[in-house]
Amino acid sequence: MSTPVTPQATGPSASELVQEAPEPLPVPAAKAPSPLPAQEFGGVVAKTPNPVNSVPESEASSATPKKGGATTKKVKADPENLEQFIEYAYSRKGQRLTLKPKVEKQIAQNARLEDEALGRLLNLAKADVLLAVPRQILLLSQEVTGLPGLKASLTSFVSNLMQRHPVFGEAGVQGALRNLPEGLAVAEASARVVAFEFAPGESVEPPKGADLQEFRQNALRLFVTWLAINRGLNSEELSSLLFGAIWQPAAKDLADDNARLRALTDIGQAAGVGLACQRFHQQAIEARLRLDQAQREAAGLRDQLAAAESRLADTTAQLEAVQTALHVLRESSAAEIEALRRQHVIDMTHLQHELEQLRGRMVKRLTDSVEMLDVGLSALRKDTPRIPVMVERAEHVVDALRAEIQELGEE
Repeated sequence: MSTPVTPQATGPSASELVQEAPEPLPVPAAKAPSPLPAQEFGGVVAKTPNPVNSVPESEASSATPKKGGATTKKVKADPENLEQFIEYAYSRKGQRLTLKPKVEKQIAQNARLEDEALGRLLNLAKADVLLAVPRQILLLSQEVTGLPGLKASLTSFVSNLMQRHPVFGEAGVQGALRNLPEGLAVAEASARVVAFEFAPGESVEPPKGADLQEFRQNALRLFVTWLAINRGLNSEELSSLLFGAIWQPAAKDLADDNARLRALTDIGQAAGVGLACQRFHQQAIEARLRLDQAQREAAGLRDQLAAAESRLADTTAQLEAVQTALHVLRESSAAEIEALRRQHVIDMTHLQHELEQLRGRMVKRLTDSVEMLDVGLSALRKDTPRIPVMVERAEHVVDALRAEIQELGEE
């Protein structure tokens, strides 16, 4: 069997762990009490029979022989302190525990466990190979009202036991139990617990086969019960954990319809099955409502998509028409621009030709006028100026220039 994981530092004594306190939960996330110094736990020395689902009173009876071979039932005394009650709980071998109010008050007055008493109880717990008793003690602690010291002591004993048991020895599982930041997620920690394997080389043979399966299931039930009490897991989360770790794998092992029929008709705890089925049924209803809502939303989205596709088709058609018109416009514009370019070349050619003609005519006109004026000036420079010649020449030049000005104005 594997050596259990124990804390690094030595914690307070057992008597300090179970003192009356206002808080009933001994292992909150940041205030978890350290367990006692390391003790080897889980040595398999005996196998207990399967627990019986019954609800006994707080008394137990034993048969004693009378003279002549007859027997009478002698009623044991009620437990007077916490150690006696826990011994009584282990004698029930996993059956449900109840306490009468007067017994609760009596035990509450003696709810401290000294180191020796705690050691004896932990040794006694080793005989509970299937780990069937701690969950019953933990559940009973939640039924105790008005006695916080007793409630805390019962929870503290279970906490000590769980911290020492190898099935919860992995650091990540311990972190999940104590709600530490480095702890595993609840689903992963549950998977580790239900898949636990005893280490080889044990001095005493560990449970095997059906007993090992029952041990794992009891360990997981204890684990989720602890989480429900100390971390506030609701029934939906518990059902989901149990379904994934126990119920669903067990259902996969059913070979045929007859095996499934036998499993359905052999269910003993109808209330638990009803609670789980009620939760799953409610989830199915909620899932159906979400599905209907999603289908309605999907139908609305499909309508919107159809309308959008129709608008897209119209827009695409309009775009194609605009593109066609733009293409035609580009072609016509290009043709007009080319025609204008050609016309511009022609006009430039004509203008250049006319300008050359105008330049030639003006040069000739000015040349003729300069020659006439030159002749007239020569006549004026003679010893006897010939003024009429100059006048005639000047008039001729003036008339020619006027005619040219008029012709330029008309052009």
